Amino acid sequence: MSRLVPDVNTVPASFTIIVNPVAGRGRAQKALPALAAAAGSLVRDGVDIELRVSTTPEEPARIAADAFARGRAVVAGGGDGLANQLAPVAIEHRGVLGIVPLGSGNDMARALDLDHRDPVAALRLLEPGRAGVRTVDVARANGRVVLTVAASGFDSEANRWANTVTRFGGTPLYLAAVARTLATYRPHRFRLSIDDGPSREITAWLVAVANTASYGGGMRIAPHARFDDGLLDVIVVGPISRPGFLRTFPGVFSGRHVAHPLVKTARARRVNLESLDPSVPIESYGDGERIGALPTEVTVDPGALRMLGPA
Repeated sequence: MSRLVPDVNTVPASFTIIVNPVAGRGRAQKALPALAAAAGSLVRDGVDIELRVSTTPEEPARIAADAFARGRAVVAGGGDGLANQLAPVAIEHRGVLGIVPLGSGNDMARALDLDHRDPVAALRLLEPGRAGVRTVDVARANGRVVLTVAASGFDSEANRWANTVTRFGGTPLYLAAVARTLATYRPHRFRLSIDDGPSREITAWLVAVANTASYGGGMRIAPHARFDDGLLDVIVVGPISRPGFLRTFPGVFSGRHVAHPLVKTARARRVNLESLDPSVPIESYGDGERIGALPTEVTVDPGALRMLGPA
């Protein structure tokens, strides 16, 4: 459990909810009437809420900066991508960021103990006395904020393909992405260094650097990761055979995969990852968004962000 600021007065008295209407491949748009009705009910009960629907990709950051400047908390009505977009604004303004989960994965909402399936229930957290402010770490991948997991290899390729799909979302999308990627992907050669230790060459399906336990809509890639301990969890899925990978993969939903002898784990404050095969392009992704081609340095920024969570 993360650190909960004990003084409930640290929760701002006013809230700006920013909804990304295209989040969750249509989920946000469908939920918007119910969300607006719930927000209206809270306003009638005396809660200061303004609901804004973004119309351009750049608009959420501008709305958030204005709201933070006015002393308001900002609530990201979307998925991990919108939370990722607004987190640097919150850090810059020392503001408080909340989440109403409307995306496909909603892994940061899971880490905050929110109901990732019910955005209206998450919105009710804004009722007086129901929320507290949690101080959480963030990761920085090549300087870019990552709230959940930065990953390279098999999962980044699966993520790349998933981002091109509009027909469906959630866990079924990630399972489809895994099946498609498994048909063509092979374990890759990387150079990995952790903190001040020596770099080493490894062959791996993937390397994940985790601030939270899950990514990809509840896949617990780093089951012991905590976002308030000042450390990152490093997961290396080594050169398991393809049949072995298929047998091991279901364990990612419970975290049992880390018991496999070719799955290695470590804790770190800084991780450097480099591709050793330039003929095969490998990228890194964080919070479901593209970071860029390797090499990647991931560091932890302890206690950098304040977020709303259940009191």
